[in-house]
Amino acid sequence: MTSPTTLRLLPELEERLRQLTGVQAVRVVTGPDRKPIEIHVLAMRDKAPKQVVRDVQSLAMAEFDLEIDHRIVSVVQLDGGNGAEAEAASAVPVAVNRVTIAAIAVESAGAYAQVMVTLGSANNSVTGTNRGPVGAGNRARIVARATLSAVAQLVDLDAAEVDHAQVVTLGGREVAVCTLNFVTQHGEQVVSGSAVLRNDPADAVARSVLDALNRRLPA
Repeated sequence: MTSPTTLRLLPELEERLRQLTGVQAVRVVTGPDRKPIEIHVLAMRDKAPKQVVRDVQSLAMAEFDLEIDHRIVSVVQLDGGNGAEAEAASAVPVAVNRVTIAAIAVESAGAYAQVMVTLGSANNSVTGTNRGPVGAGNRARIVARATLSAVAQLVDLDAAEVDHAQVVTLGGREVAVCTLNFVTQHGEQVVSGSAVLRNDPADAVARSVLDALNRRLPA
């Protein structure tokens, strides 16, 4: 399911990317100009994440004359032996990789829910909270905002907002995806992240936010 502002106008690119060795599923999101703004790839661990990203870039340029920024490519890798999820991998590893999700709590009261996400790093532990109406598809956004709030206490971020967060189905697997907007001195920047759902959708959404930040922050 896509939001009213999300377009998918390049099914032919999705189809060709699915034919890359080791790729299990692909979702390409474009803007109104048909240029990709997010590429989510579910792949096996036969190749390093950076090589998967380079393969995506090479195919897009060679066959579609599209120059792909590595920052819009999100790679989630699966173990080949039993299909268990490996760690979500980004093209540019950074300090946020050392942050772990310690706990997620959801409290519901009537039509509203409050989410508390606790993150831990080597020397610190912080909790971010967010409260909002429990409408269709809104809980993922609440979790994402709480996660972003927690990260902001650990790392100095530019003005950031959760643009979109939801759990979608890719290749028969449920995957949490999110996009974040940053307002910097150079203008607005948009990044995306994804994480395969293990057991809890809230956990997957929180990990997708950390995955998005992996490509945004310096090492």
